[in-house]
Amino acid sequence: MPLTQTNPAFEIKISTDNPNGIFTNSQEIGLFAKVNNNTETKSRGQLTWVIETDEKKILRETNTEFRIDAGQNKLNHCPNMNITKAGFYRFRCIYRDEEKTYSHDTIIGYNPDSIHVTPTPEQDFDSFWIRALAQLKSIDPGYKIIPQPDKSNQKRDVYLIEMKSVGNLTVRGWLEAPKKEGIYPALLRLPGYGSAMWPVDEYDDMIIFSFNPREHGNSDKAPGRPQGLWIRGLDKKEDYYYRGAYLDSIRAMDYLASRHDVDTQQVAVWGGSQGGGLSFVTAAFDQRVRYCIADIPFLCDWNKYFKTTHWDEIDMWIAQKPETRNWVSLLKTLSYFDTMNLAEKINAEILMRVGLQDPVCPPATCFATYNQIKSEKSWLVYRDYGHSLGEHWQHGFDWLKRRFHPQ
Repeated sequence: MPLTQTNPAFEIKISTDNPNGIFTNSQEIGLFAKVNNNTETKSRGQLTWVIETDEKKILRETNTEFRIDAGQNKLNHCPNMNITKAGFYRFRCIYRDEEKTYSHDTIIGYNPDSIHVTPTPEQDFDSFWIRALAQLKSIDPGYKIIPQPDKSNQKRDVYLIEMKSVGNLTVRGWLEAPKKEGIYPALLRLPGYGSAMWPVDEYDDMIIFSFNPREHGNSDKAPGRPQGLWIRGLDKKEDYYYRGAYLDSIRAMDYLASRHDVDTQQVAVWGGSQGGGLSFVTAAFDQRVRYCIADIPFLCDWNKYFKTTHWDEIDMWIAQKPETRNWVSLLKTLSYFDTMNLAEKINAEILMRVGLQDPVCPPATCFATYNQIKSEKSWLVYRDYGHSLGEHWQHGFDWLKRRFHPQ
């Protein structure tokens, strides 16, 4: 969510009449600041509008004198800005009086469907993943299905599912299956970074597999030093954490497809943040996936990602071995795990949902992957949301149900 200055007695908030904050060629970019002076004194100062790219390049800055009486609320419209390049832009409104500074900023999008980024696969990108998938296929999954009577109810049975993946790791998840015999559509749920998946405990018209890849929930720990997962193994693509996590997700899909009660023509994958990225990956590598929901997806367009976010652990990782680690080698390794480079392989129908104010998975990176997808697709942008979609959880299930059970 956008942040507002701390003093509730005097505040600024930028808003727009555009319901999702996304503008197109035919729309004027209209934003305004609501300035509320709830103090007992009038204020006089300078009001500044700053417009910049999502990479913090200032495009325009305007200043004007501004007065507001005690107890007054005023609107100040942002000066017209002729934006012509598809992308995302930050608008900041700042008010300075003799004593304090108040500010608020918000992000808007302009023609995000037209954002074009050239994919960055290395020459051996496909062969790297062909070998990896072949390795996974050579491993006996050894599925174990363990009933969980304490988690089951009159309508659904719950099972703990165990299986082997690459590196001889055991990965696990929770399967919910309707008690009533039949063939059902199936959903694979994948977790956010460091999160644990648990049973949903709500639906009895589909099979739901809430899966934990390595180092998540009840699955085995991943090899390597106990540092951030997205850093672990970065020196060599064969050792990188996400190689194993991507393959774990495919193994989970293998399990769903092996069940006699799963309608293999009606299989979906869904996750948020890291889980959104893993959903893109699973849909790309596994053509059994018919529907894919990727919420606020991570693992998209690493080049843009590091231009729009900053993470101290990456700087620290490079500083540990500056003789061999640098941004060039880092981005080369990450290119093998960039969903943008996998997107053209996706045939599933896609729903992508993003928070316009997301500082963790900036929307420009999400659209870099989305715009490479050639299959049927749609997106939703939530104007005032950041790295969470909150109560919009049910919308995703409704979207799936309309496809699983068409009227």
